[in-house]
Amino acid sequence: MKVDIDPELNAAIKVFGHFFDVLGQPFSVLNKSGQHIYYNQENADLDECQREEVLGKNMLSVFPSIQEDENEMLRALQHGEESINHQKSYFTPSGKLIDYQHTTVPLFNSSGEIMGVIESGQDLSRFRKLQHNLSVLNEKLFSKEEDGLPEIIHNSDAMQHVLDRAARLAVSNVPVMVMGETGTGKELLANFIHNKSPRRHKPFIALNCSALPVTLIESTLFGTVKGGFTGAENTRGYLELANGGTLFLDELNSMPVDVQGKILRFLQEKTFWKVGGNKELKADIRIIAAMNESPYEMIRQKRLRDDLFYRLEIGMVVIPPLRERKDEIIPLARHFMVKHQAVSNMKVYPFPASIEKQLLEYDWPGNVRMLENVIVRSLILQKDTGPLNELVFNCETDVVTGFSAEVRHQKIPQKETYRENSFSQGLTLTDKLEEYEHQLLIEALKESQGCVAKAARKLGISRGALQYKVKKHNLTFSLEEKKTE
Repeated sequence: MKVDIDPELNAAIKVFGHFFDVLGQPFSVLNKSGQHIYYNQENADLDECQREEVLGKNMLSVFPSIQEDENEMLRALQHGEESINHQKSYFTPSGKLIDYQHTTVPLFNSSGEIMGVIESGQDLSRFRKLQHNLSVLNEKLFSKEEDGLPEIIHNSDAMQHVLDRAARLAVSNVPVMVMGETGTGKELLANFIHNKSPRRHKPFIALNCSALPVTLIESTLFGTVKGGFTGAENTRGYLELANGGTLFLDELNSMPVDVQGKILRFLQEKTFWKVGGNKELKADIRIIAAMNESPYEMIRQKRLRDDLFYRLEIGMVVIPPLRERKDEIIPLARHFMVKHQAVSNMKVYPFPASIEKQLLEYDWPGNVRMLENVIVRSLILQKDTGPLNELVFNCETDVVTGFSAEVRHQKIPQKETYRENSFSQGLTLTDKLEEYEHQLLIEALKESQGCVAKAARKLGISRGALQYKVKKHNLTFSLEEKKTE
């Protein structure tokens, strides 16, 4: 079969073909006649076929069960339609259910004519299975009562103010918004509020909104009805599981905006609909949400609904970062030593003055969580049986590595995280953006211990882009390419 490829499209395939090969997700490209001119191994594995059976052939001849007017790639060829993060479910020849999310975009040549179409996607089937298993486990787990208040070690006026405010909010039934950097203990404070409230004998359920693919957040929250969509089963969502108790939504800004609208409706009406359901359900739940970014910036970027935020900020609690409450660093470190004594199989001794000095001088970009990790790692890797004589910040070595001493102790600029930023006198918008980018690079690299892959993932950019930005900002980090998570 003759394959007619637009010269511009052919050139693009030659340039980007290898990139598609190594990206690790399904990619396919059709020419204007509907023939496959690119079809990678991930796509072949998903469709349970061989690449050679597909390349150069028309889509309808290879997959005769496809309905031409229902297929996004063929519609894109005919009408120039885009499909962004579209979800569909289908069965493979062996009967395996595929839950597929994809983006399909028509390709135009320099004359403005459609020369082909490209599609990339991901198989969400395994997430659906994990979600179902998680729902079953959570139903058993959260049916049990928790005893006692979570322990919050504190030794500063700032944290005492936070706990006093949280305790006052706990006795009411208003929604709460907890603000704080990563690792400051937002979930711990939410649990504290729950256990101080009249709902303490009911479930406390936490959902990290950034830990699930966006397509699964809605079904995880609201549950599903069998037959509501292909492969759907009857599942209880977190709203049902938490009935009578508290639902903690961590990293709320990662929740899709349309789902945020449904959460707002639930806050107003105390009712919800299961995915695929036709019956309105009720639940008595208190919502506590948390964010680690400026809500005003998220609203400006349209990643957070302003009406939802203003509904939640009735009960606002801001946890200060660890670097702003130095008085708590040593007590917290001692607490973690005692807590993990059994794990390290070591006797607990007082900290030497040199260790206390290091603990107090460090900026702790990962806050309390990072402090605990460093103490545990240092105990486990301690060679002697006496007092702790070295802090191990990096699990790959026995010393603080990954970035130079100059940058390691660099003070992270104080972020205007919880209020609208005002421009520094004399700074243009470009200057302000450069300043903010510089700050984000430092935080990501310090939190990732100089590991390129980790820092790039945190920032949502490629390794090459990160290296370029490090050079542009003249940072002195020693980037480590070999470390991976």
